[in-house]
Amino acid sequence: MEEGGLRVNSPHVIHEMIDGEVIVINLASGNYYSVKGAGADVWDVIQSSPGITASALTAVIARRFDRATETVEHEIAALLEQLRQEELVAAADNGAVTGSNGLAVGNSAKPYEPPVLETYTDMQDLVLLDPVHEVDATGWPHPKPDVAQT
Repeated sequence: MEEGGLRVNSPHVIHEMIDGEVIVINLASGNYYSVKGAGADVWDVIQSSPGITASALTAVIARRFDRATETVEHEIAALLEQLRQEELVAAADNGAVTGSNGLAVGNSAKPYEPPVLETYTDMQDLVLLDPVHEVDATGWPHPKPDVAQT
């Protein structure tokens, strides 16, 4: 796995945290996802620290749950590979962020649960029909200049 920085693949990916679970929609594919367990924390770190490297991210998650980095690194690496394959995360455009200023706050209120990414394809047709796809590079709600506004 390369050690480049990661970011949420916006504007093609939108997300919302609900009760410790992240709901993610890939507007390009029409798939939607549920990210649970430590995966929700992984997503939180990626979206709040664009450019963070996989190794720095793993260290942050290990500290959040007071676990050894070696005990979580394979699970985090597997989740990151899934996120890349589904095009939910992408390489950061700017330099990689390796620090974790304030991101490693212990989370002893909830136990460590392995990261889980669940994929749902049952609403692809509806998501792909949504006019949110007719946007410029800045994303929703900015329409493409060639889309007529009447």
